[in-house]
Amino acid sequence: MQQASILRRAGPLMLARLGVAALTFAIPMVLARVLLPASYGTFKQAWLLSNTLFLVLPLGLTQSLVYFVPRQPDRTRLWVTNALLGTTALGALAAVLLMTGGRLIAGLFHNDELYRLMPYVAAFTAFKLAASSFDLAYMAQGRIKASAAVRIASEGFYTLCLIAGALTTGTLAGAFVGVVLATLAKAVACWVMLARPGLAFSAADLRRQLAYSLPFGAAFALIIPQEQFHSYLVSATVTAAAFAVYAVGCIQLPIVDMLYTPVSDVLQLGIAEHDAQGDAPGALHLFQEAVARLSFVFLPCMAVLFITAPELIRFLFTERYLGAVPIFRLAIVSIPMSALPLDGVMRARAQNRFMFQISVAKLALTVPMVWVGLRLFGPIGALGGWIGAEETCRMIMLSRAARLFDCSMYRVLPRELWFQIAAAALASLPGALALRVAQGPLLAQLFVCGIVYAVSYLAVLRAMGQLPPLRTWIPRRQVVTVALSPADAQ
Repeated sequence: MQQASILRRAGPLMLARLGVAALTFAIPMVLARVLLPASYGTFKQAWLLSNTLFLVLPLGLTQSLVYFVPRQPDRTRLWVTNALLGTTALGALAAVLLMTGGRLIAGLFHNDELYRLMPYVAAFTAFKLAASSFDLAYMAQGRIKASAAVRIASEGFYTLCLIAGALTTGTLAGAFVGVVLATLAKAVACWVMLARPGLAFSAADLRRQLAYSLPFGAAFALIIPQEQFHSYLVSATVTAAAFAVYAVGCIQLPIVDMLYTPVSDVLQLGIAEHDAQGDAPGALHLFQEAVARLSFVFLPCMAVLFITAPELIRFLFTERYLGAVPIFRLAIVSIPMSALPLDGVMRARAQNRFMFQISVAKLALTVPMVWVGLRLFGPIGALGGWIGAEETCRMIMLSRAARLFDCSMYRVLPRELWFQIAAAALASLPGALALRVAQGPLLAQLFVCGIVYAVSYLAVLRAMGQLPPLRTWIPRRQVVTVALSPADAQ
């Protein structure tokens, strides 16, 4: 059976994330204008705590659905029930941890406002965990469109509630009330929809899921603190207002999450299907296709963001956050490595022990490198230390992926990647010149730069023979010829 293009299969998920990105990207823009920098920094600290627990506590249980359901679809109810019950119980645990440790955490961050808001943080973390199986349960069953619909509806409602709370009250507490209501609604909908055919708990199947997911969960218990260690350390060292500037510089770009996560998830599903058919070359081709498609977007994105950094920060967050520009320019250096969806490969090939080992190595590198970077160069040094540790271990994962596909590191990467790197670099000069000569509002300047860069990038790729002629991009009407028999012709 011929596999569909990975981007075509992931299309609904990417469209959903595009819609989500358009909505949720308004959150920092609104809060940065409505709240004082200290309150916005408090919001980012609360989000940091909640997100850490949300990613660590599920122990890989939700992701196990993508592994087990395609392989044993007849036991879907059992896999989903186990994940639903487990994540809801873990949500309650998260709330207890935040409420009991709230004063200590706020003291470490030197922020009394964070302690006063801790009940809200505990509530929305619990509800968010309880609903975390919702879209993944549908995706594991191959219901990609349903998964995408859940994602965009829930995130859109969440964004609407948060912004409405912030604008109505003008306070951080009002924003958190909106978040709690939105996550509660998603948790209720998750239980209603996934439990509708009836729950079917199986202790034996739960043990199988945990045997698969616990090594990944243990890895995440190290990966997530490692990924966020620089933020925790900077937050504990500087004021909430200074942390707000740092958080703006480290902002997560929607384009990365919009493409990377759906492609990685669908890649895991596709590799599992190829493995079930004994098609090893097909699995390698699928990975190469994923890398080529992601790098086609991520490489020029990094170049454009680097060029436009001051204007972009001023447009999104106002003049008072211009101090974030150097941090932002350093942060986007890690974007190209996101073109390697290695997590999906490791999950598909059940590389549990390796993921745990790489997590230990990454944490062992991150702590000293971030600490030394902070001591020597301040917050930007902490970010640089984190990037160094992160990319070192990502190259180790790439080497492991090459061995899993039984090829060299060079061969595991698509040849299109090298042309895309050259094109992205060559297109930077006309893009920078366009920004320099552009006049008018900031948005117009950014638009002109983006258009000139995009045209230059595509033109260079075309000159290198990496893009077909433009006329081939336009679908043509097909003429269907029907052969008539002599009798019909008469």
